[in-house]
Amino acid sequence: MKKTIAVFFLLLLAKNSFAGKFVYQDGDMIRDSTGKAFQLNGVNLGGWLLWEGWIWGGGFTKESTLNENFETIAGKTEADSFRLSMYRNFITEDDIHRISLLGLNVVRIPFNHRIFEPINGKIYGWEILDRLLGWCRKYHVYAILDMHGAPGGQSPYFISDPVKPDLWKDQQEKIKTGALWKEIAEHFSKNNIVAGYDLLNEPIPNQKDSLVKMYEQILAAIRSVDSLHLCILEGSDFAKDFSMFKKLPDKNMMFSFHIYTWLGGDPSAKVLDFSDLSEKLDVPVWCGEWGENNYTVIEKTLKTFADTTNRVRGWCFWTWKKVFNDYATLNSINITESWSDVIKWCSNPLMKDTPPHDDAVAAMKEFEKAVLYSNTTHDARLEKLLTEYAMVY
Repeated sequence: MKKTIAVFFLLLLAKNSFAGKFVYQDGDMIRDSTGKAFQLNGVNLGGWLLWEGWIWGGGFTKESTLNENFETIAGKTEADSFRLSMYRNFITEDDIHRISLLGLNVVRIPFNHRIFEPINGKIYGWEILDRLLGWCRKYHVYAILDMHGAPGGQSPYFISDPVKPDLWKDQQEKIKTGALWKEIAEHFSKNNIVAGYDLLNEPIPNQKDSLVKMYEQILAAIRSVDSLHLCILEGSDFAKDFSMFKKLPDKNMMFSFHIYTWLGGDPSAKVLDFSDLSEKLDVPVWCGEWGENNYTVIEKTLKTFADTTNRVRGWCFWTWKKVFNDYATLNSINITESWSDVIKWCSNPLMKDTPPHDDAVAAMKEFEKAVLYSNTTHDARLEKLLTEYAMVY
């Protein structure tokens, strides 16, 4: 009962904060429209608008490869239908409602630039994001737009769905990235449910100064149409290295770092460099990704974030739903053996016999239903942990 009352008042405060101004930087703090310093604590919506094979039960496979292989086994018409169904079903109003009930106040939305490319002559990206932001406003949950896959790809790894030449080697891809961010910023310039723009996820530049220059180019494009939204900049080396920043490239920004400790390491020690960065440049630091571990490490990480001496202005857990693996999973997608065969083949066609067309189509339709929030298995213990620490503002 006490938790329910606390969440109610949390949502009431959030509702009031969405009435006017935008989330903004104030020194090393972030503030809401009332001027109150607060934290952005929430979850990533990974695997939805940028596909990662492992989230769906396969391997570490990029989106464009998965899509090509879906077309191989099911045909282009069925592959396109599957894509649109995933856009509709993977995240729905039920997901955002539940996120708000847990006392979380932000979702980070990893997207591929490809959502703004046409499918059968129509671009669906704006419709998808507008619908999502409507749910966010209804349930008083901020949104952070995260370009997880930039034109060309900002890293050589599957998480950015790269092509060759990549973002760092192709001037046209750089121009396209800046132009797309300008279009996004113009579209959402008056939407204060958007807490910020996360410009590039986990960039791996060819040179450190290339990252600063790319950010300056993107920021110039955004600020030409939108002077109000917070901009979020990640360091290189999987959002861990910020040594290239000697000064702040923008007046309304924060840095986002990522922490994963599945290979070991003390989270309290890992945040020290980011705390120093915050103090040195008088800027907020925020953990845009963390998780993928056991309950003990997850709670230890939450305690680290809650320690005010670490100066962390919030966090976003990775991720809201996925096919269960060895780590604690908020919402487990329950898959059939048929889907497992399909996604594993699409991740590595050399490992298995090609699934027959009709079997593949049937399995894809099964997965379209399996990803619905109502069909997933929810981890009450993990929910409780996140709720407890999300309310520590």
